[in-house]
Amino acid sequence: MNFILDGRMQLLVITQEDFFPGEADVLNSMFEAGLSGLHLRKPQSSRYEMRALLRRIHADFHKRIVIHGHMALSAEFGLLGVHLPLGVLLEKGVPPVEGLVSCSTHTPAEVSAAARVADRAFISPVFDSISKKGYLGNAPLLTSHRPQGNTLWVALGGITPERLPAVSSHGFGAAAALGYIWKGGQPLQRFETYQAAAATLRPVSAMN
Repeated sequence: MNFILDGRMQLLVITQEDFFPGEADVLNSMFEAGLSGLHLRKPQSSRYEMRALLRRIHADFHKRIVIHGHMALSAEFGLLGVHLPLGVLLEKGVPPVEGLVSCSTHTPAEVSAAARVADRAFISPVFDSISKKGYLGNAPLLTSHRPQGNTLWVALGGITPERLPAVSSHGFGAAAALGYIWKGGQPLQRFETYQAAAATLRPVSAMN
């Protein structure tokens, strides 16, 4: 199952961990501005809280959302898919869900394993994290082998507009923003800057 939209480099956004007033309005505005993919990640949230946030996001945008945890909400709201730990996917297999399955990887071995079970896989941290103090980048992850196939490889960790050309030149089909979007205020404006920086980028062939 190939969820790569086209030849352009995709920009994904990961939500900050905590809920905040007006969050749904900000997310709706990002979608309206062209956000192609949102990872809804609230590790301390209840299903009730996640459902409440999803109800405030316009239904037209639900097909652009991948949810972390509370997997049943994916079917309830017709989301794009679910994000699960790689270890769970390897141990229990891919669950019978509609839509894509994504996971996170942090080593070359995990990258190789993810290619067998995931439609989308984060590779991190490629640069020093903005959202996690002291979480240093692992530069070799930018150039390590990524199996060819239908998995969309997503660079994560310290991604800023200035670093997108490096990410693209190393063959990533997507980059995910977290700290850059949420840490400096004005998240919509930051997303628009991020999007403008990526508008003309094209991923090269995945590295062998």
